[in-house]
Amino acid sequence: MESLHPQPVPVSMPAREASRPSLSRRLWRSVRTYPMLYVGGLIVLLLVIAAVFAPVLAPHNPDTQFQDIGLNAEGTPVGPNATFPFGTDSVGRDVLSRLLYGARVSLIVGIVSTLINLLLGVVIGLISGYFGGWVDNVLMRITDVILAFPVLLLSMALVAVVGPSLWTVLWVIGVVGWGTMARVVRGQVLALKEFEYVQAERALGASHGRIMFRVILPNLMGPVIVLSTLNVGANILTEAGLSFLGIGIQPPTPSWGNMIQEGIQTYTFAPWTMWFPGLALVLAVLGFNLLGDGLRDILDPHSATRR
Repeated sequence: MESLHPQPVPVSMPAREASRPSLSRRLWRSVRTYPMLYVGGLIVLLLVIAAVFAPVLAPHNPDTQFQDIGLNAEGTPVGPNATFPFGTDSVGRDVLSRLLYGARVSLIVGIVSTLINLLLGVVIGLISGYFGGWVDNVLMRITDVILAFPVLLLSMALVAVVGPSLWTVLWVIGVVGWGTMARVVRGQVLALKEFEYVQAERALGASHGRIMFRVILPNLMGPVIVLSTLNVGANILTEAGLSFLGIGIQPPTPSWGNMIQEGIQTYTFAPWTMWFPGLALVLAVLGFNLLGDGLRDILDPHSATRR
């Protein structure tokens, strides 16, 4: 007599695999969920490739002045053509080559100055939020003074005193831009230090250094990574502003800021000398901002659901 209970139907391995979404479908779903992350990441990736492989991608030496083929008979820059895809500048230099080498300057300043922001901001914010009391008051008043001045204005004053150079600009932007990072870290530490696992470490006799850097700091990495990504774009923009004003990266070293400043002089009859570095600067800042927003959506899902 046959059993009244239905027998389970075995599922073959191919059927199980067919029910699982394909890699392309999962990737497309991820792109649709976090579009800003992928768009920003792609722009940043292209910027990194341009900077790293500038000697290979650049069609000419960025400092070579092509007086014979780089300038017209009237001495004006040559427009985009097969030899100079982005045209030449006022002295006959290839704009594309200078643009690629300028990406190196922007990335070096943006990333290294952000690391300095990160180091100062995290350490000051951790100490201030963890110890509280007079330590918190002193450090936060110093932070308030830093935040009271616009980063560009304070950077201009310091660079004017020390003297313009790549390393001066790099360190100045790093030293004056840590205030926001310290504020964010302090706010997170004030909340985290009251959690039970932190109180348990303190009850077990853990040192202050261990609690701050081994227990609290790992739980701050989400906001710190997001803010650091946004800071890279802001620092690139600050460097371009200093170079545009003539107190940042000095010619002939190519920088997007000094390329834009030089392009103003020839804008009426050679607008490409200003368009291309300006577009590169906009894309670089936009890329890091979109990447930061995408990382925030991943690390803080509530921010994505509120949009």
